[in-house]
Amino acid sequence: MNKPRLAVSFSGGRTSAVMTKLLVEKHRDTHDISVTFANTGQEHEATLEFVDRCDKEFGFNVVWLEAEIDMTKGVGVRHRIVDFTDASRDGRPFREYIAKYGIPNVGSPQCTSRLKEEVMDSYRHRQLGWPRGSYKTAIGIRHDEEHRASVRAKESGFIYPLIDLGYTKEKVIEEVRSWGFDLKLPGEHYGNCVWCWKKSLRKLLTVAKHSPEQFAFPARMEKKFSSFKAKNGERFFFRGNRSAQDILRLSKEPFEEFTDKYAPVSDEDPLDYGVGCGESCEIGSDERYGINIETEDWI
Repeated sequence: MNKPRLAVSFSGGRTSAVMTKLLVEKHRDTHDISVTFANTGQEHEATLEFVDRCDKEFGFNVVWLEAEIDMTKGVGVRHRIVDFTDASRDGRPFREYIAKYGIPNVGSPQCTSRLKEEVMDSYRHRQLGWPRGSYKTAIGIRHDEEHRASVRAKESGFIYPLIDLGYTKEKVIEEVRSWGFDLKLPGEHYGNCVWCWKKSLRKLLTVAKHSPEQFAFPARMEKKFSSFKAKNGERFFFRGNRSAQDILRLSKEPFEEFTDKYAPVSDEDPLDYGVGCGESCEIGSDERYGINIETEDWI
């Protein structure tokens, strides 16, 4: 009899790593398991190192993937298999995505689905021969961040083992501490794509204040593509149609910086919109952005 199929989306964060370890240890003999990591080319180097270390320590058999963008209209995103050594660090997948689809932001929030979800789907369908709907996809979201789960989880076959098991941030950290190695980000506001537009403004300003070089890539993309597919005027990455230069400028003004222990006083503070975005970017999250382009209301 054919074994049940389980696709594991390893995003590179601690929560995702704990989930992957639990699933591989429990199901390696009973399921066909595919563990994939989709690299956008703008992940922090510490994330790449963490994925590689987890793979070697726990035998995840991670397949590293990147988006292969065909500029032909109507041809979807496909995958390219890479590894830790030759994975992009210069944003190649992201740049090619933007050249075809335009700059992603709250009004056009497809970067996670294009650069991660569709890439992994392509690998499973074309490489493994897994028809869509023939497997479940495990995603690393904790019990205390259940609000981040996809609103289309059932029809997409998404499952959230750590939600079901009651794992909180504290429990994840406790587990990782027992491993003898850790994700060495300067802070959770640096994970995954360091300058991700989905992060709160407070997180972005904190990154920009201490690591302004991280905004060189989005600044280049905006300089070249801000008018591409823009409906009205120019299209920039960040909430409020702010540009990378706007973020750098604002980071020089006084504000309370984000730390891993920071707790927003109010979720209505404009600096904390998007505060739910943590150390990783999980598939199935794009539909939570751009619900109302005019007011930028969030669900």
